Amino acid sequence: MTTQTTWKQSEVFPIIARLISEEHQRLGRYVVAHEIAARLLLDDEARIIIDVAREQRQDWSLEHTASNMVAWFSQRFTVGESNWQRAFERTRVDDQWAYKPI
Repeated sequence: MTTQTTWKQSEVFPIIARLISEEHQRLGRYVVAHEIAARLLLDDEARIIIDVAREQRQDWSLEHTASNMVAWFSQRFTVGESNWQRAFERTRVDDQWAYKPI
C-alpha cells in the first residue's frame, strides 16, 4: 500500500523556516519542534495547507499533521538533504530537535 503525500515539502518548509526565524527573534533561543508545530497551526498560510492535508488524512488531528510536517523538516536535516542546513543550527532541547538561525 502506498501512502499519498497530502502536502508538499517545497510549500511547507519555507513556512517552517520563516516561523523558526520569527520565533527565534521573539524568544532569543532555540525553537523546539513542538513550538514550531504550534506556530504552524496559527499561521494563515500554513493553516490552509494543514487544513487540506487534514481533509485527506482524517485519521490525523490538526496537531498531528503540523507535527508531521516539522518531523519531515527535521528528517531532511538528519539525512543531510535539507536546503535549510546553511540557514539554521540544530540541537536537541528537552528530547526534541530545536533550531535557530545561523
